[in-house]
Amino acid sequence: MYIERKHLIELCEKFLNGEIQVIDVKNFAWNCVESDDTEWDENDEIIFETIFDWDNEEISFPINKVNMQLWKNRLENDVDELMVYNNWNIHIEKQKEICEKYGSNWKPINKTFNIGISENLDLEKLNGLRHRTKKGEVCWFIWSGEYSEEDNFFQPICAEHLLQRKPKLIDYLGLDEGFRFLITEKGYEDVWFDEKLLEIEKPHR
Repeated sequence: MYIERKHLIELCEKFLNGEIQVIDVKNFAWNCVESDDTEWDENDEIIFETIFDWDNEEISFPINKVNMQLWKNRLENDVDELMVYNNWNIHIEKQKEICEKYGSNWKPINKTFNIGISENLDLEKLNGLRHRTKKGEVCWFIWSGEYSEEDNFFQPICAEHLLQRKPKLIDYLGLDEGFRFLITEKGYEDVWFDEKLLEIEKPHR
């Protein structure tokens, strides 16, 4: 069997449509690697990398719908965002650039820390602010749409979980206490220091 990109794209679509499961993807990749009857264009690194990723989930990326869409995009458009959506450390340099741009000390949080987010992060505008950091407390609060004072407006999640939901947000989590940001999906960005954040009570969570 001669493997082309279109065959891998079809597999991506079947997974995204729920027609096959993780084990089917892994078995396909294993068979590609182990079978003497399977070949592909050796000059096409993306075919090789995709098959390798699927055959080595433990050391590459989890096989899930977010990553499968990213694999599909890489196969179709040669755009590789898998590291952006899966690797926390790849955002560190961008954090430092943003801090330097807006006059903030770089004060990163541990990726295992909880932050507060609103239920819906899919709207056009995304807001974030950072209160003073205290051990065991949430310091970052991120929301989209209209801000609310309701007790359950913010829900705590592990910061690392934002990687696959909104990886762009990770770039701003190195800003120091008292900083706020406003970004949009279309590329608008505003970052500023708000001294009041160091004095007022944190939002409910």
